[in-house]
Amino acid sequence: MSAMVMTLKFSADEPFFKGHYPNFPVTPGVMLIDRAVAAAKNMLGRDFVLKGIKKVKFSNPVFPDEAVSLKVESRGEGEMSYSFSKEGMLCASGILYFD
Repeated sequence: MSAMVMTLKFSADEPFFKGHYPNFPVTPGVMLIDRAVAAAKNMLGRDFVLKGIKKVKFSNPVFPDEAVSLKVESRGEGEMSYSFSKEGMLCASGILYFD
């Protein structure tokens, strides 16, 4: 199985931070999943249709301008796992399944 790891930051200037928990901006889970899907497509070198997500877990918040590590890993045909972490703490994880 193959894996890819990258570091990401979500700029405090991103419009999705406005109104997503006023006075306590947190990266929306949908943005984390969007980046995981993009990384999976990049790793596979092809586009695909996301059919669903299994075992989604949000453990710790990702704040604006905070560096997080994203790992995507092939789990076999049509499935990839993803995880976001920071300073040794898991922030979010799940399994993408697709065509």
